[in-house]
Amino acid sequence: MNKLITSRRPTRLHRWIALSIALGIGLLVAAIYPYASQPLPACAPFVPIFCTAVVVTEAITSLLMWVRFRMGKSPIDAALAAAYAFSSLTCAVQLLIFPGVFAPTGLLGASKQTAVWIWVLWHGGFPTIVLLGFAAQHLASQRFLFRLKHARLLLLVALAGSVAGCVMAVRFSDWLPMLIKDGSYSLLRHSYFALYVVVACVTALAAQLAISGRMRSVLDLWLSIALLAFLADVTLTLAGSARFTLGWYGARVASVIASSALLAALLVEISMLYSRLARINEDLEEKANRDALTGLYNRGWFDAAYTRECLVARHQERPLSVLMVDVDHFKLFNDAYGHAAGDDCLRLVASALTGCLRRQGDAVSRYGGEEFVVLLPGCATATAVSIAEAMRSAVRKLDIPARSPAGRVTISLGVFTCDAGKAKSADPLQGADENLYRAKEAGRDRVVAGTRKTSARGLRARAV
Repeated sequence: MNKLITSRRPTRLHRWIALSIALGIGLLVAAIYPYASQPLPACAPFVPIFCTAVVVTEAITSLLMWVRFRMGKSPIDAALAAAYAFSSLTCAVQLLIFPGVFAPTGLLGASKQTAVWIWVLWHGGFPTIVLLGFAAQHLASQRFLFRLKHARLLLLVALAGSVAGCVMAVRFSDWLPMLIKDGSYSLLRHSYFALYVVVACVTALAAQLAISGRMRSVLDLWLSIALLAFLADVTLTLAGSARFTLGWYGARVASVIASSALLAALLVEISMLYSRLARINEDLEEKANRDALTGLYNRGWFDAAYTRECLVARHQERPLSVLMVDVDHFKLFNDAYGHAAGDDCLRLVASALTGCLRRQGDAVSRYGGEEFVVLLPGCATATAVSIAEAMRSAVRKLDIPARSPAGRVTISLGVFTCDAGKAKSADPLQGADENLYRAKEAGRDRVVAGTRKTSARGLRARAV
């Protein structure tokens, strides 16, 4: 769970943003509440826009919370997935049956009482499911193992409850107590159903604040904002007492905040997880391409880069130089000083070789054992020989003692440049390998460049 961004402690910026939104919700309620029953012009497109926004945002939130539960197995995550799924489905039905949107009294055979009863179902069911999540979280802390089957059952019960409640509100609204009369919610305001909705919302918010304490995680912070906005929605709706009043419009604004607050936190989490995943992939790719001992590029990276640069050189008709480098008498060095000293020697030589590169596209790779290979795209022979001599000199300046004719560690280098513009250009790697063994035959500690075509296998046999 600690790997999830929303499970981490909120930063000071998180707290300030959440506090600003909470104050904004409080000011919204304080400013509207005294004038909540003030009628405003009816805006026909407002309801479908509002309901569509809530349905989509809460469906996405439900899906993301379910994925989060599968990752962390937290009961509250499963409960929130169920609660938002319940809310999304119920709001979708509310859109279909709302008077004046698709039909004068709504679709599905809805009556004048249907919309208000679905509102009660929606705003009473959501906090109830959240409270069930808190109860499951408490049981989990008492060593009750909350399994996937429990989460699925909670989700199915929430969806089934939404369907059953909506069917009852649509088909049996005449059997239910009257909550709206002549367009007024005054009967709702004084009913036990409204009392339950208010108590459920207040209890859910209080439980969240009590459980989260000082807002230990980002999820706690934004769930608190969502529940506060949901309570503001209920408060302004009941205060408005009728559709298209100031309180009714204000409640819809609070409802959008309630449905999108947690989604915003989850989307931030996803973007940060993607960013972290990209960095991890880059690090893994970099480690996979690096030699563990010297930190240089390894043989696998060189093979891929060499193939790519050969194609580029051929298409762009530019030269490509390769340097093969071998540490002279390295086996004798290992036998005399040990493998640990040999490893230190290779690291120093690798650093010296890298320090002689002049361009960003040039690269040194460890080819195997004490052999290195240098790739110089777009580099002519004279420049490649100059770089090779600089590398040979840099290694000599390290002045690493060795039991060899030179008395210190030295290197031999073979240089070969192919002119990719010619119809028949030689393989620069093979040419550099041949020139390396000519350097060995000539006494080592030297640079050899040329175009002589001799079997590399025969040169190896004579030089070893």
